[in-house]
Amino acid sequence: MEWRMVWTTFFLMMALTTTVSYLSHSNDGYELIIAVSMNVIATTLKLGARRTTGAMTMAASMAADFHLIPALWAFYYLQDTSMATGLAWGAVVANIVSVILLIVDAILRQMELDILS
Repeated sequence: MEWRMVWTTFFLMMALTTTVSYLSHSNDGYELIIAVSMNVIATTLKLGARRTTGAMTMAASMAADFHLIPALWAFYYLQDTSMATGLAWGAVVANIVSVILLIVDAILRQMELDILS
């Protein structure tokens, strides 16, 4: 079992589900902080990916980071929940793309293993 992939997937799913939770629960700022934290950890765990799909998942996570961090700023400093919500939706889309790419990567890895054995 590849523990790095397990932890990366875990933190990515936590970022996605916490962002959705933020969007569905009257915009609680603490959930947004947790979503940002989980996403930054997931992005950090993706550093050093060697495959093309790994680079694409890294880019998708970075896009989510660049939505969530300004959303946090908009929520707390501008007190603009509408802007924060819009940016959080962008992060959800980026994280869904990242999840799809992780699934594709897992399928490709399994197919390579099947061919080699």
